Parts: sequence; structure tokens; C-alpha cells
Amino acid sequence: MSYPLEVMIKMAVAVVMGGVVGWQREAQERPAGLRTHVLVCVGAAVYTLASLSFSERSDPSRVASQVATGMGFLGAGTIIRHGNIVRGLTTAASLWAVAAVGICAALGGRAYWVAGVATIAVLATLTVLRRVELRLLTHGRYAHLTLRLPEAATRVAEVQSALAARGLKVDSVQVSDPVAGARQELEIGIRLPDGADFGSISAEVSRMDGFASLRQE
Repeated sequence: MSYPLEVMIKMAVAVVMGGVVGWQREAQERPAGLRTHVLVCVGAAVYTLASLSFSERSDPSRVASQVATGMGFLGAGTIIRHGNIVRGLTTAASLWAVAAVGICAALGGRAYWVAGVATIAVLATLTVLRRVELRLLTHGRYAHLTLRLPEAATRVAEVQSALAARGLKVDSVQVSDPVAGARQELEIGIRLPDGADFGSISAEVSRMDGFASLRQE
């Protein structure tokens, strides 16, 4: 196989595998989506190919450690904090993982299998394990609250305090784009206390400003 064709195949593999993970993150409206994951995967592959081209003057094995270190800075940029709620950790981890996939794609040969299996493992973690976590580990102790508030992004701490006063622990927060009337939706995951009566909690929460819905999962 000619070198240009080999490079094109490796780049295509990096685009596809990074894109699959990025599409999942994009569908969940996370800070880093399809394009970011593709660029990270392709970038890691390019660095690896470049190091292999200069293997006589440098150690190609050092590239993997440098890519992993560099991803720490990029991943940190996807982490968002609202009060003491931290979002974006899973997306940062998925970026770090697709960088490793990009390195394997660039190495080619048996490393293609590593890249493929790793991509499947990452997708399974982001989808299947999330459902297992919600349905089994937190079954009956997890609820999904939706509030519609003006400038909701600036009121996350206020909402969190109101829920804490009711003995409810906020697990996740997602803010939508503004809708009609300049209102935004706050999608809040709540962990319910052990033995809590959902009916009583629902009655309490329904009196909150901007209440739209509350469902138990």
C-alpha cells in the first residue's frame, strides 16, 4: 500500500471513530460535540504520524504521553461549574479517550482493533452504563425536574439552594437556549433521600418559581 493511501485510510478511521463519540456528545448537547471530538482524534493521529516520520531523530513513544498531557488542558476547558455543581467531566474524559483512539488509528495494523474496541467501550460507557446507573443504581431515588425561568443560567445557585432546603441533592444541571418570552429551561437531575415520599416532594417542588414538570426515574 502506498504511503499517501495509508495516511488517507488512517485519517478516515480517526474521523469516523472520533465522530461517532462526538455525535453522542452532540446529541446530549454537551460542551464539546462532533467537530471537537473529530479534531482531537485527527490531531492525535497527525502528531503520531509525524513522530513516526521522524523516528530516526526522535522517540515516537513520547508522542502518546505528550498528547495525553495536552488533552488535560483542552479537557479542562469543557468543565463548567455552577455553584458546587460541576458539569463537563464526562465530556472531558471522552475527549481524552478519543485522543488515544487517534493515536491507535495512526499506528495502524493491530492497533486498528484497539481503536475499534476502545470506541465501542467509550460509546457503551456514555450510553448503556448511564442508563444502568439511572435505572438500577438510582431507581426510585432519582427525579428529573424542569423549570422555565428568565435568565435561568444566572439562577442555578438560587435553585440549588431552594432544593437543598427541601433536602434534595442536585446531581446535574443543563441550561437550554432562550425560548419564547426570554425564558430558559433548567433541566435538573435530583437524587431523592432514602425513603422519601415522592408525592410530598412533588407537592413541595411544584410551588417553586417557573415549575414545569417533575418525573421520577
